[in-house]
Amino acid sequence: MSTVFDLHGRVALVSGASRGIGRAIALALAGAGADIALAARSVSALDAVAAEARALGRRALVIPTNVEDIAAVRAMVTRTVEELGRIDILVNAAGVGFRKPTVELTEADFERVYAVNIRSVTFACAEAGRHFVRQRSGKIINIASLTTMFGLPGRALYGATKGAVGQLTRALAVEWGPYGICVNAIAPGWIDTALSRPVLDDPSFREWIVSRTPLGRLGQPEDLTGTAVFLASPASDFVTGQVIYVDGGFSAA
Repeated sequence: MSTVFDLHGRVALVSGASRGIGRAIALALAGAGADIALAARSVSALDAVAAEARALGRRALVIPTNVEDIAAVRAMVTRTVEELGRIDILVNAAGVGFRKPTVELTEADFERVYAVNIRSVTFACAEAGRHFVRQRSGKIINIASLTTMFGLPGRALYGATKGAVGQLTRALAVEWGPYGICVNAIAPGWIDTALSRPVLDDPSFREWIVSRTPLGRLGQPEDLTGTAVFLASPASDFVTGQVIYVDGGFSAA
């Protein structure tokens, strides 16, 4: 069975790869054999992740990218193909967390969250999709959220963008299925990352999350890596259009 999870000879592009979930997934894909293109804003952090991937024997390309810039999103795909020879896997892990009462939202809030969480994902998929359609294969993994399914106070804008990620995933799976392209999403539960720590540092809220989660703990970025490798590998060749919740049972409770 190990061969169906083997990614040797594949090239993966991961946005948001400098930390947290994106970093963990990038290193897991490298561990499964994929060469890796790493995109994020922090060059020094990307360099550190690249060094870890190279220590695993993989090629690693650092692509400094601000995903709010559509030209930069397109360029990260182009550079991946030009410098690593191809693209087989796209992981859209770049995202911005957001918690604010809806009555206090500003246009600037909307523009930033929309630009990072859904516009960049859409155009990264479109750009990678050009290559996937030509080669009649490809795997896209979008990072959704619990708010793709649930409404949470103070998360209307964030939830709207992550709901859109879920629907984009389904629509592209239908559109590109005839070309052998699989498009899926991972919806993490409460994961202990720098992005979520401002919320998780509230002891009462943290206690509520843990008590509400059947497995009785917060998730770690590494908890998502098995699902990511599965969705990137031949093991999932008949899986598309799915939003898979990796949440310790939160969505089932």
